Amino acid sequence: MTPAERNAALRDANEKMRQYYINRPPIELLQRKKKRNNRDNEHLIQFLAASAFLAAFLITPFIGKKIARDEEFRKKFIPEWYDFTIEKPDYAWTRQELHEQMVDLKLFLHEQAIAGEFTPKKLDEMRRMFPNQGPKDDLNGWSKLHPGVDDDEDVEDDDEDAILEGVEERIKEAKGR
Repeated sequence: MTPAERNAALRDANEKMRQYYINRPPIELLQRKKKRNNRDNEHLIQFLAASAFLAAFLITPFIGKKIARDEEFRKKFIPEWYDFTIEKPDYAWTRQELHEQMVDLKLFLHEQAIAGEFTPKKLDEMRRMFPNQGPKDDLNGWSKLHPGVDDDEDVEDDDEDAILEGVEERIKEAKGR
């Protein structure tokens, strides 16, 4: 670009800038146009949306409880195709019948104990295997309580004091710190 072309371009740019400032609308008019812009209402819209979600979140448990317990409300506001409630079943036993069954079970177990059904060897077998499955039927050991426990190992840990000794020492150390 030659110096004459550069000067012509600068003059042209200066003239355009001068026309911009001359023809520029007053600041009051620009501020009114800005006020008409909807961006001022954005915060209000966001606040209303957040308030609606918060209100729905807080009201939902109360409406759910009302739907679950009030038959008339459910029939009035919940359509049949959306109503998944089921009838409450009758109890199989009354308290008296359940009590009688528990007493019969206690008597049955008592009779078995007298007959010698609960010897240590038989108890160990019962602890290790599920009912109606013997060790011969189970090739992979799936019916055992724990597949990593051998038949000669004790399933229950009788020595809880040995386990608790380390815990008591750690508690004392932690308090001393």
